[in-house]
Amino acid sequence: MRRVVSSAPGKLFVGGEHAVTDAGQPAVLVAVDRRLELTLASSDRTRGLDQEGRYVRAVAAVIAHVAAERGRDGGPYAVSTRSTLVDPAVGDAPARKYGLGSSAAVTVAAVRGLDVWHGLGLTPQEQLKVALLATLRVNPRASGADVATSLRGGWVSYCSPDRAWVHAHDDADDPAATARLVRAEWPGLASASLPTPTSLALRVGWTGSPASTVSIVSAVRAVGLTPQFLAASRAGVDALVAAVQADDPDAARDAVRTIRAALRDLGSAVGVGIETPLLTALADAAEAHGFAGKSSGAGGGDCGIAVGAAGDEHAVAGLEAAWAEAGIVPLHLAVDAGAWVEDSESDAEGDA
Repeated sequence: MRRVVSSAPGKLFVGGEHAVTDAGQPAVLVAVDRRLELTLASSDRTRGLDQEGRYVRAVAAVIAHVAAERGRDGGPYAVSTRSTLVDPAVGDAPARKYGLGSSAAVTVAAVRGLDVWHGLGLTPQEQLKVALLATLRVNPRASGADVATSLRGGWVSYCSPDRAWVHAHDDADDPAATARLVRAEWPGLASASLPTPTSLALRVGWTGSPASTVSIVSAVRAVGLTPQFLAASRAGVDALVAAVQADDPDAARDAVRTIRAALRDLGSAVGVGIETPLLTALADAAEAHGFAGKSSGAGGGDCGIAVGAAGDEHAVAGLEAAWAEAGIVPLHLAVDAGAWVEDSESDAEGDA
């Protein structure tokens, strides 16, 4: 009995939301210590793809084409997943979905697991492109920033590819075309690990209102991203990257404030609630306790973040108390490593 187990973390945006959907526009994200685990086990036929959803099926299709082009086949498998990215319902309390990138995590876990299952030996960049290609086949407008973060772990800077170019070169019915695309250089695509800052504190609050990322992104795209917004976002993200590299909390706070202002202006310009009243309360409470705060991700709900200097537990306690009073749930998340995979063989009778 063969088992391949892969695990991938969730993510949070620190800066660059919405702008990153334009090719070459930068974003900064972190991987967090809530994870999704995917298991592949020997089976008489491939099972579980339908139950595990569109993203796993899309990954399986891309990997099958790459495996066919390379003459590799690990045989059929049963696939299953378990996740801590969503808290299950307890009693009368509904399940809690925090917007930590469960679709990206399952995509990445499937890529890492199926790569090992078929013995493909994909490079990290090829793994990223397989994950992005599968994601774009499900959601053609996705930036892929969450996928890159789940793969790399830690603090990540990312620029999305030219999706029109990818779509023009993608033929889902042609294994050779899929394999060529995975090997090709993608215009605009850039992903890099940033050093983990030790002087910087990152706190996360959940507003209790799940966001509809697709609907908000669609509303923004219907009006368009203005040159002013793209320039402001780039300036803020570039400053944030420099602050993280320098381990400078003061500069990081200023960068977060720049990014927040750009997002608020974007929301006003397109008439959508990127920063909801609770997200405003979250960010304002952060400012009152020595942090800089903003929404995280598409906005419209879910999580916000606060960035400040590490080591001031009194300020953290005050911030979390203010959040709780406003109805915001502090999430005690830590920055985590990227995806990993384990391959094992066992004696089925001995394990029974």
